[in-house]
Amino acid sequence: MTKCDKTLFQSLKILLKVTKMPDQKTTSEKKLVKKPNYADILCGMGESRVMFRWRSSLWKLLWQELLAYTATFILISMVYRYTLTMEQQVQLEKLIRWCRHQSTGLPITFLLGFYVSLVVKRWWEQYCKLPWPDTVAIYLKGLVVGQPGKQRVMARVIRRTVIRYCLLAYILCIRRLSSRLKKRFPNMFELVKTGIVRSDEAMRIGNEESTEMYGSRWWIPLKWAIEVLTRAKKDGYINSAPGYSHLMGRLSEFRGALTEVATYGYLPVPLVYTQVVHLAVYVYFAVSLIGEQWIIWRKPGDEEVDLYYPIFMTVRFLFIFGWLRVAETLYNPFGEDDEDFELNELLNRHFKVAMTIVDENEEHPELKKDIFWNQADPELIENPEMDIEEGFGDDKEDFVFK
Repeated sequence: MTKCDKTLFQSLKILLKVTKMPDQKTTSEKKLVKKPNYADILCGMGESRVMFRWRSSLWKLLWQELLAYTATFILISMVYRYTLTMEQQVQLEKLIRWCRHQSTGLPITFLLGFYVSLVVKRWWEQYCKLPWPDTVAIYLKGLVVGQPGKQRVMARVIRRTVIRYCLLAYILCIRRLSSRLKKRFPNMFELVKTGIVRSDEAMRIGNEESTEMYGSRWWIPLKWAIEVLTRAKKDGYINSAPGYSHLMGRLSEFRGALTEVATYGYLPVPLVYTQVVHLAVYVYFAVSLIGEQWIIWRKPGDEEVDLYYPIFMTVRFLFIFGWLRVAETLYNPFGEDDEDFELNELLNRHFKVAMTIVDENEEHPELKKDIFWNQADPELIENPEMDIEEGFGDDKEDFVFK
C-alpha cells in the first residue's frame, strides 16, 4: 500500500467515526428526549398552537359578534333574493354598488392602527412603571444595622416597618385604579385585618374612600418611612451618610413610580379619539352589510361569482374587530379581563420577597472555595467529579427536572 493509499484509508476511518458520532448520545442528551405529545401532533407544534387557544383568544372575544353579523348578512341576502320583486332587486343592486364604492375611501386601517398602537404602548408602560420594593429592601438590609443585642432587634424592626410602609403606600395608591385590589381590600378595615397596617395608623391615614382625583392620602406611609429612617440615622443605626442619601433616593423613586402609574389612571386616552375610532369601525361594517352583498348574475358583464356566504368579509371582520377588541381589552389594564395585570399575585410576591430580604431568619451559606478555584480558563460544563448525591441528600428528587 502506497503512502497516498494509507492517507486516504486514514481519512475514510476518521470520516466514518464523525458520521457515527451523532448516533452516540450522552446520558445528559438522553434525559432531554421527550415523548411525543398527542396535543402537539393534533394542534401543531410551536407557535402554530397559538391559533387553537381559547383563553384571551380572538375566538373568545369575537365569536358572538361574528355570529350575529354573519346571520344579519345572510338574512339581508335572503330578503334580496327571495322576497323582493325584480324592480326592487334592481334598485337594491344600485344601492349595493354605491355603498361598495363609498366604503373604499374610509381610512379605517389608519385610524385603528394608530389608536391600537397608542393603547398598547400605554398598557406596557403602566406595567413597567409599577414599582418593585426589592431595591429599597436591599438598601435597608445593607445600611440599617445595629450592634448585637437590643440594637440589632431595633434595626430589624426599622427595616420591617419601612418596607411595610412602602407596601401599604403601594396598596393604597393602586387600589384606586385596580378592581382586583379594590375587591380584595374594599376598605381600611380589611387592610387592618391583614396586618399590613395597624389600627392607630389607619386612623391617622383616614377613610380612603374619596372619589376625587387627588383625594387619596396614599403618600402618608412614605412620609412615615422617611421620618423613621431620619430618626434611625440620628440614633446611629445608619452610619453611612452617602448610603442614607441613596436610600432616600430609592424611596423617592418608589413614590415617583406610584405617581406616574396613578397619573395614567387619572388621565386616560381622550374620549373623542376613542369615539371616532369606534364610530368609523361600526359605520364601515354597517355599510358593508349592503355593499358586500353578492349581486345576482343575469347577463354577461354582471358579477360572475354568486355566493351566499361572505368569505372575505368574515376575514376582514376578524382582522378589524379583533384589532379593536385588542384596544378595548388593554385600555384599562387594572380590570379583570384575561390580559389585565394579576396584581394580587404580584402584591403577594412583593410582600414575601421584600420581607424576606430585610429579615434575619437564616444565615447565608458557608463560604467555601468553588470548583473553579485557580482555573485560568474556567468552563461551565458538567463535572463528573462533583458529589451531587452527598450535596442534596434525601432531597435530590426535588431538584430533578422530569
